Amino acid sequence: MAALKKNDQVEIKIEDIGSEGEGIGRHEGYTLFVKDTVMGDRALVQVMKTGKTYGYARLVKLLEPSGFRVEPRCPIAARCGGCQLMHVDYAKQLEYKEDKVRNCLARIGGFTEIPMEPICDMEEPYYYRNKSQYPVGKNKDGSIVIGFYAGRTHSIIDTSHCYIGAKVNEEIIAAVRSFIEKYQLEPYEEELHKGLIRHI
Repeated sequence: MAALKKNDQVEIKIEDIGSEGEGIGRHEGYTLFVKDTVMGDRALVQVMKTGKTYGYARLVKLLEPSGFRVEPRCPIAARCGGCQLMHVDYAKQLEYKEDKVRNCLARIGGFTEIPMEPICDMEEPYYYRNKSQYPVGKNKDGSIVIGFYAGRTHSIIDTSHCYIGAKVNEEIIAAVRSFIEKYQLEPYEEELHKGLIRHI
């Protein structure tokens, strides 16, 4: 196994998807987790963090896209931390989710014979989530921002539209934003531990 260091760039083939929706590939036996990749992608990646048996890398260049890769409908899908699989073909998403349940039952529950019905699909796999949480904050100029955290951060991407949340959420967010601005209510500030509204 070759010893990889931070900032090394290597070419890998993505073989699987991890529990957080990140691609999993190997370089000479060493496992790398790479966000924004799909099983079947051939990619140039840059190592960001290394451990004894696995590390994390970022996608530098997609050398050969997977047949399971699709263009996400959402324009902020790559930045948003809310849905990690929107760039994966829907049928492959279902297969991944079914495998995840089966593996958890086997690994955690110790079940060997697992009778499972095939996972149910939707005709239109959008606007199905019945619970959403929108963080509230301020941007640098003091304007109210309501949306979703960028992946692995607490930086809020200002948006009211979500392709997997219920459509009525957009109206609710607009009404709450108007109320906050009209009555000059203070959003919660994490650094200062003060403020009135943290999430909607």
